[in-house]
Amino acid sequence: MELRKRLRRFTRRSEFYLLIVFIITCILIQIFSGGQLFIPATTFNILRAMVVLGMFAVVNMMVVVSGGFDLSFPTLSALVYSATTAILINTGWGDVSIIPAFFIATMIGGVLGMLNGLFIAYFKLNAMIVTLGTQTLFLGISLGLFQFPEVQATLPQSLVDFGMLFIYETFSETGVRSALTFAIVPLILLAALVWFIMNRTMYGRSLYAIGGSEISAERAGINVVKTKFILYVFVGATAGFTGMIRVAMARQAIPLALVGWDLMVIPAVILGGASIFGGVGTVFGTLLAVLLIQTVTNSLILLGINSAWQDFFYGLVIIIGITVSALQSRRRHR
Repeated sequence: MELRKRLRRFTRRSEFYLLIVFIITCILIQIFSGGQLFIPATTFNILRAMVVLGMFAVVNMMVVVSGGFDLSFPTLSALVYSATTAILINTGWGDVSIIPAFFIATMIGGVLGMLNGLFIAYFKLNAMIVTLGTQTLFLGISLGLFQFPEVQATLPQSLVDFGMLFIYETFSETGVRSALTFAIVPLILLAALVWFIMNRTMYGRSLYAIGGSEISAERAGINVVKTKFILYVFVGATAGFTGMIRVAMARQAIPLALVGWDLMVIPAVILGGASIFGGVGTVFGTLLAVLLIQTVTNSLILLGINSAWQDFFYGLVIIIGITVSALQSRRRHR
């Protein structure tokens, strides 16, 4: 009986319809690509592509749930991994272990996240405006103040080794190797952590309450300032950590590599069922949206479609996501 109630509730949520769209999309791609979607090479490439985007999206789902938007995380992440890579190269720590890389990046990211938290939480400024400003600030620090170079050939060995780790590998009949990257593990662990925070802790419930109505949350005794400040510190720390994973996977640290990623991450969060008005959002829906986006994006090559259509697809995702979010909000307030 309880299972039936849960299934009934699930069929009324946007994640259910997104799941149906994903299944239909996979079937169509499988048919028109000549059966090339459900093979190890394609599947592993899709999973690899969704690691960084998924980690960014899962954490930014928390921001959207709280009623805000963070536009600064791509340039924050780029600044962090550029600075961390420079430190590792100059000290030689990166050739010893991967731990210093992730530790330094997480700490720097958390400190930069405090800047967003300070203005948004304590000064009560609009999150989108603040992060739009810090987005440009972080990029200016990276390219103007420190003038971080593009690092490829001199990347610390520990990062190269981490990027080459895999969980499973297989070979086709022609000898082509396909491997499932180990980097999928941090994505799974982060998703599990965020799910636990949002569904099993008072902090997560506080974020939902703040997104629903900040005034009501304050009247209920929630420390809105502290909750928001911690959120943006966590986002900054996670962005720094995720940036180092991208450096390891791409084997390069380029300051401009993540510019514009907010236009991929935020649509994924909204498409995953998070409301642009706050108070609504799930980890499952966010990851499902990321998986759908990466499946379609990677399948453009299989279908022989020009990659320029990616921008059209992302724009369509934004429009659909915002429309669905607005309709859901209107339905809830009736």
